[in-house]
Amino acid sequence: MPDRPDERPTDPPDRPEQRPHLVSDQDVEDADDLLFAHPPRVVRRWVCGCGADYPCVDVLFARFVKATAEAGE
Repeated sequence: MPDRPDERPTDPPDRPEQRPHLVSDQDVEDADDLLFAHPPRVVRRWVCGCGADYPCVDVLFARFVKATAEAGE
């Protein structure tokens, strides 16, 4: 065996290098269960005339102003 690291032979080892697994088999099973329990779904939403999600900031402000005016009567 060489005493210094630079004296190591450069020939590749006879067997392929074993890399550690990043996840366990149980992790893969759990991921399968999660993907089964959380399928994608179609979502419909309201869109304001300005193109933003309804109610947009302007609509929220207008509702606030009207509610404040009605409360002051």
